[in-house]
Amino acid sequence: MLECTSTMSLVVVLIVLLFTWMYFNIRRPSGMPPGPTPYPIIGNVPILLEKKKLWNTFKDMTFKYGPIFSVKFGWYWGVVINNHDLTQEALLTKFNEFSGRHPSYTFDLSSDHGKDIVFAQPTPTWKFHRKLAHLAIRKFCTDGLESLVEKVIPKVGDVLSEKAGTPFDPKEVIKLAVYNIIASMCFGHEYNFKDPQLHKLMKVIDEINDAIGNCSILDFIPAARFLPSTSMNLGLFRKLTLEYFAIILTEVNQHLRTYSPDEPANDVIELLLKTQKDELETDSSASKLTDVHIKHIVSDLFFAGTDTSTASLLWAVACMMDNPDVQEKIKKELDDVIGDRPPRLSDRGKLPYTEAVIMEIMRYGTASPLGLPHRAIEDSTIGNYNVPVGTIVFINHWALHNDSKYWVSPEKFKPERFLDSTRTIKQRLPSFLPFSTGRRGCVGEALAKAEIFLIFSWLIQNYKFEKAPGETGNVAITGTCQLTHFPRPYQTVVHPRG
Repeated sequence: MLECTSTMSLVVVLIVLLFTWMYFNIRRPSGMPPGPTPYPIIGNVPILLEKKKLWNTFKDMTFKYGPIFSVKFGWYWGVVINNHDLTQEALLTKFNEFSGRHPSYTFDLSSDHGKDIVFAQPTPTWKFHRKLAHLAIRKFCTDGLESLVEKVIPKVGDVLSEKAGTPFDPKEVIKLAVYNIIASMCFGHEYNFKDPQLHKLMKVIDEINDAIGNCSILDFIPAARFLPSTSMNLGLFRKLTLEYFAIILTEVNQHLRTYSPDEPANDVIELLLKTQKDELETDSSASKLTDVHIKHIVSDLFFAGTDTSTASLLWAVACMMDNPDVQEKIKKELDDVIGDRPPRLSDRGKLPYTEAVIMEIMRYGTASPLGLPHRAIEDSTIGNYNVPVGTIVFINHWALHNDSKYWVSPEKFKPERFLDSTRTIKQRLPSFLPFSTGRRGCVGEALAKAEIFLIFSWLIQNYKFEKAPGETGNVAITGTCQLTHFPRPYQTVVHPRG
């Protein structure tokens, strides 16, 4: 009898401890924003598994919880910001407090544990690498981007002429153009459009996007890697990242064999190698720029430079097909201002309508709806709420770009919203952050804007894009959940202009 009583007492104690643990596991820290009640252990992870786009889900949750709310993914608490004022506070007013990165399991695998720029923590080494990336972009964006685009344009023209009048998916030809431009900047050479290495590079980056999806459960519950369904994806992700880095390393190793540091740097790799030699000679920052760091800086610039620009240009063509009147207005402005010559970067201030259209494409398509999560590196606040150290901070750029407080009929494509009464581009519009802002803002913003302007304006200057026969609905529609927001695959019919 005594033994039975002791057993019952032990069971009761275990049950009490279990429920106590469950209570503290799901209890929201004091002062944090409201949000959905999490499940024990997994938190609100089921949100990540829904078929609905995560940025849409987050925006819908604002109707119940307000513009900022908290969620728990696995063991980690996070806050989601969905409006302009709170975003400004987090990214600009308190840029240091929220400059960290969430220790992501999948991205640790692809960055040698934070030796890149995108996912590294805000250390002096990271700051040095970011400065180098800015220097490289400024050098090649101002000095040579126009010539790089002009070299690629004839090849693009050949492909479009071959496909004229016949429906085709424009994704490949746009990628061929963008990848060649970025390859010339990073590697110092362009590819033949039929080069197997180029097509392998394009395929690997596409598959990495597909493998990552919108968010990985492994980033919040690392133990999930032992589950059969996720371990298969993890194996694929490892394989793809190794293939991608093998291509980058091939380019770096070729430069190591041939580059002379006494010669001027002609591409990003040479610029980094020259900097590495200079640092080694002074011994001031020798460990800040190893060969591993060079690999990751180049891979970051290449991946980001190709992916976002490709997505934006695909949204651009789709939006032009849905809005043929806008397409013709751009053509008229180009004819009136620059005539038949190729567009130049110095033309941007003279082509306000074209610039407004590009800005509306970036708002309407939003190539990076959730950006990359930030992390609180110290206890702080956002609005009236506490944000403890270690909290993940999501910025819902898609919600900012569709906030009816700042955008009239945000679901409609209206380039005029970026023009004032004098048909001049409005500067520093609130709730418009296609490249984020603050300490972790996109390092390649200037390059992406320049590249998109040159390619897009040349395309509209020389070609007319129409819907494929039988296509009656909108073409510019959201596609699958990926790290980058691409439109749903579509076909276009292109006609060379006279």
